[in-house]
Amino acid sequence: MLKGKWQLKTVEQAGTTATVDTVWYNFQSESIFMYQIYSAARDTFAHQYGFKTHPGGERTLLLELISYPIPLDRFLPATDWEERTRAFTIESVTRNRLVLAGEGKIYSFEKF
Repeated sequence: MLKGKWQLKTVEQAGTTATVDTVWYNFQSESIFMYQIYSAARDTFAHQYGFKTHPGGERTLLLELISYPIPLDRFLPATDWEERTRAFTIESVTRNRLVLAGEGKIYSFEKF
């Protein structure tokens, strides 16, 4: 159900909601993942590949970025990730909407 390109729309944390329209999570296969960011200031896209697994069952999502195509220390500062891996709980997923929870934040995506 996750396969495809999902555009991040909002991030909620501690009662505050931020609107986002420059981030995509791409689930390209059963295990391949890509994080994509658009920079309006430079009118360019950056992306990083990685892997996805479900270590605790289908409601648990573990995403791990790799140093490709650029080193992670150059890519991570453009994200809200602290490490190369992030664990999420899949709160809900439908054909058009995905909601992930992790590290005190709720991420809402729409199918792109």
